[in-house]
Amino acid sequence: MTNKETKIFSTIAVLAIIGILLFIFVGLKKPPPEAPTVEYNYYIFTQIEGLWETTVKERGQEYTATFRFNPTEVENLPVNGNKTGFRKPPIYLTFDPDASKDQFKYLALATTELSLHLIRGLNQSVEAACTKNETQACADRPIINCKSNASVIYLLPKAPAQITLDNCITLSGEGIDLLKSVDRLLYQLYGIMR
Repeated sequence: MTNKETKIFSTIAVLAIIGILLFIFVGLKKPPPEAPTVEYNYYIFTQIEGLWETTVKERGQEYTATFRFNPTEVENLPVNGNKTGFRKPPIYLTFDPDASKDQFKYLALATTELSLHLIRGLNQSVEAACTKNETQACADRPIINCKSNASVIYLLPKAPAQITLDNCITLSGEGIDLLKSVDRLLYQLYGIMR
């Protein structure tokens, strides 16, 4: 082989190696998977890190609302009664302080998520309350139940998962099902579901 042939062969070999490396690093990369989406009543829900997001418009402002469950996962959750609205501000989020430690973690999560939506998304005034004053956590809280003349959402960590609209709104469900009741109510308050 001559010097000229060696240079050509070397150039082709280097270009081939570069081409193979580019193919490996660029060509074999798969595009990121598309996030799961659900369309429901003209709203698009996108699953991001296990939660469902959509954009709602309240009082002329767009707001990104995040939920644990998409509407199709809670649309068959029973809603009993016919309460149409809240009496007056604030909305009291109340619970029974005798809940077990396992129930309490879901109560805390449900109360937090519900509060965020009511305050940020629906512009409501919210106050934490207890149904009775038997624990240190309730010492400085208002004592509110469904018989109180107030706007009350009672979180009940017991089966079955459902919403009861009566003198107050009762959201019930055992474990994670309590959060299904919360999301179902929020979909109704946002007008995404009836």
